[in-house]
Amino acid sequence: MNKKKSLPYIISGLLGIVTIPFTLFPISVFAQPSPLEIKLVTGNEVGEYYSIAKDIEKLARRNNLDIDVIPTRGGLQNLHDVFMYESIPLGIIQGDVLAFLNIFANYDEVTKVKAESMRIVLPLYQEQIYVIASKEIKSIQDLSGKIVSIGDEGSGTSMTASTLLYQLGINPKELVTYDIKKGIDALRNDKIDALFYVVGSPAKVLQQQIVPEDNFHVLPLSLPTTSEDEFYTKLYSKVTLPANTYSWQTEPVETLAVQSFLFTVENDDCSQVTPVASLIKNNLLWLQKNGNPMWQKVDLKTLQPQDLTRMSKCVKP
Repeated sequence: MNKKKSLPYIISGLLGIVTIPFTLFPISVFAQPSPLEIKLVTGNEVGEYYSIAKDIEKLARRNNLDIDVIPTRGGLQNLHDVFMYESIPLGIIQGDVLAFLNIFANYDEVTKVKAESMRIVLPLYQEQIYVIASKEIKSIQDLSGKIVSIGDEGSGTSMTASTLLYQLGINPKELVTYDIKKGIDALRNDKIDALFYVVGSPAKVLQQQIVPEDNFHVLPLSLPTTSEDEFYTKLYSKVTLPANTYSWQTEPVETLAVQSFLFTVENDDCSQVTPVASLIKNNLLWLQKNGNPMWQKVDLKTLQPQDLTRMSKCVKP
């Protein structure tokens, strides 16, 4: 079991992720690409980010464009990599990761620079926020004093989970940073009491890794209604997870969703951003027909007014 960590400790550590180099992958991953190769950082290979990126890679090959899809731990690592390495122009990230960094940017100049340089290339799809627990846990408030996995360190899930636990005033006994498969196994073996996972629905890993006999359920999730919640209501929308989305989830559940984006950083060179944006915009119907089902939920016109100030100048109208 990981060393016991408090929520403030975890948040400090997550913020540190965007200021230190990653050593999870061979250094060749970050080598300068050939002129026709465009690198795209995604997420865990079992997740939807990686899957939709592989669809883009396949589409690109049909259009004489070479896209190199790189698996990562997720949104936070993607932010770090796109900012740090000129050879990596594109990544996928959750909208609340950018907002969270903006909140805390005043505390760290490096983080502030990274947050302010972020630019949206295209909106993708909404991701649902899952809090999965054994049925002995009845509500999100029951997680105070419990052991909770907030997702792999460096993932967008870890940031979302930390944000919501803080906002809801929930103080777990211990936080651990497990990837989704390890988290499910730990929950099944009573090593943790619940896990967070942020993903588009239905998620293959939740279909494949959990069975009714596990006796798990998705906890209802909502934000408190206060006069100060305008910021959070712009980030998170209320959604209902329909009954039987998974074989082990037979009742509808109210939860929250967050928008995902293809992103880059502010740069005068659009040569590796514009071609990918145009490729997706011009071939969205092909992706919806031939790719991951998440493509059917992509609406390229869903940007909110606050998102427009973040748009990359490399994206043609």
